[in-house]
Amino acid sequence: MRIIGTATKATALAVLLALGGLLPANAGGPVSRDQRPMLVSTADVQAPSEDQVVEMADRSMRVFMTSVREKSMQALWNHVSQQLKAKYSVEQLDDAFRSFYGVAITGDPLQGKSPIFTSGPAMNGEGNLVVDGYYTTTPSRISFHLVFTMEGRAWKVVGINVNAKPVTAANN
Repeated sequence: MRIIGTATKATALAVLLALGGLLPANAGGPVSRDQRPMLVSTADVQAPSEDQVVEMADRSMRVFMTSVREKSMQALWNHVSQQLKAKYSVEQLDDAFRSFYGVAITGDPLQGKSPIFTSGPAMNGEGNLVVDGYYTTTPSRISFHLVFTMEGRAWKVVGINVNAKPVTAANN
């Protein structure tokens, strides 16, 4: 169960709320009070446990991989925060991650694997949780940068950057 296509270098640019180049998905009209994300004060935000962070990152990456296999970011869009949904449509996420759609995937490349963090999960100044890591997949290594925000009582993806690069001796 591997990602096939060593000649293919699939890279997606960050789809973070900090980017302003794309139109919001709701550009056609105002957001009603019921559609606004329920956020909590950054002072009230408690960092999740290490086990919770592993579970959150792994689930988000598995949803991303499902979206890639389906050649549609609909599953990812359904998984992310209301903030991200309000800013980016499924079509805009498809455009951002389209380079992954050309990568031939057999089976589930993440099966039996856990994310490996390159640095400890950290809370940023906005009360968001930032997680960087990778999976030991071959022939390409899948790396990720995930940003989670607290919506209601759950951590939701508010930013995602994923890339796949051929495995070399330097990144084994």
